[in-house]
Amino acid sequence: MTKSDSNIAVISPFVLLPEAVTMTECPRSTILKYSKIGQFPKTIRLLGNRIAFVRADVQNWIDSRVNSAKGVA
Repeated sequence: MTKSDSNIAVISPFVLLPEAVTMTECPRSTILKYSKIGQFPKTIRLLGNRIAFVRADVQNWIDSRVNSAKGVA
């Protein structure tokens, strides 16, 4: 391993619930409610009680909200 290899960040394909709250700036309860009614990406149960979302799905949801606010279809 070279020195430059150690600077590579590995990004998980999952977003845990606290990170989803930070990314969306939506309260935890709203994210869970929207997910349950199909207005936010579906939850994924990881080990134990850990709840996650697919990172790409959350980013697509955010992008669609931004585009909607800009009037882009």
